[in-house]
Amino acid sequence: MYRIIASQIEEFVKNEKKVLVLLGARQVGKTTLLKNSFPDACFVNIEKGEYVDIFNKRDVQQINNILTSKGNKSQILILDEIQRLNNPGLTAKVIHDELPNIKLIISGSSSLEIASKAAESLAGRKTTFLLFPLTIKERLVQIGKLDKGIDQYQAEILLSMNFGLYPETIEVTNKENYLLELVDSTLLKDVFYLNLVKNTKNLYSLLKLLAYQIGQQVNISDIAQRLGIARETVNSYIEILKQLYIIFTLPPYTKKRRDEIGKTEKIFFYDLGIRNAIINDFSPVQYRVDFGNIFENYVVCELMKLNKYKELRFNFYYWRTKWGSEVDLVLVKDDEVLAYEIKTRKGVVSRAFMETYPNAVGKTITLNNLESILL
Repeated sequence: MYRIIASQIEEFVKNEKKVLVLLGARQVGKTTLLKNSFPDACFVNIEKGEYVDIFNKRDVQQINNILTSKGNKSQILILDEIQRLNNPGLTAKVIHDELPNIKLIISGSSSLEIASKAAESLAGRKTTFLLFPLTIKERLVQIGKLDKGIDQYQAEILLSMNFGLYPETIEVTNKENYLLELVDSTLLKDVFYLNLVKNTKNLYSLLKLLAYQIGQQVNISDIAQRLGIARETVNSYIEILKQLYIIFTLPPYTKKRRDEIGKTEKIFFYDLGIRNAIINDFSPVQYRVDFGNIFENYVVCELMKLNKYKELRFNFYYWRTKWGSEVDLVLVKDDEVLAYEIKTRKGVVSRAFMETYPNAVGKTITLNNLESILL
């Protein structure tokens, strides 16, 4: 299964002694990637059997016995779903320090970072990789359509806007049911397990409101009023959804000019299939009234994945003035500024932005040129 990040992970484990931390939402393919990349490793799913008790005790001898019993030829130990441990970072630290011949990989969903336990205990001992749902290139490679021409690309792009890019959507027959089940019983599993939210009904209601607002500025006060909860609670829920890799936000780009909006963020989903399942709408995206917002979410998310995987270091923003001038996406790195207008058919980059930032490079992204940017 082709994943862009696989070679980076394999190279890291081969040459580095640090703990490799692989994070990402549930079902994005973390386990499959690790098993394919390291078939001879000792693989332990913390959720199964008595592993939770053994690794919570951090008994090095017992851990060594597990390694021996599994016949670990490669001297690589993979701990999957490590967020189930009371202190996953401390457990990883003990293994790293007490078993120096073992190369340790830990994998899990976001609660590693929600609790900040790994960061505290593994300072200087870890490197973190993020795995997202498939990129469109990864999907095209996996289904054998990478070199089939622009018509095939556009058809697959539209399909992936509808059903998303989770790996399982390639194989399953009933994509709608898979995605609905994924949202209802899997994606928020850690929220329930760790009791992160007292009222999960409010969290789901918030998620639904955000799903209708993709590509738009988030009005926290309005959301709080509509849900009947405090602003602080809304902010807390949004942060949890970020840590679960369900949503992400873009801050505004500003040099603190008086006419620039400088605080309100825009909301995006890491996967449009998840978003469409939340609102229970799988109708063809090209016929929807919110097609423009869906397309913007898709482009921003795909560029974000590539930026992370290829270590391009761009920071992502949007730009808007109080008078209505806007740029959908602004990428900034050092002195480099790229301004993208994202429209399904045609558009131009804001003249006001280009006059304000004359050194910026402007470009319009449409369905007709998207494949040249993403592939």
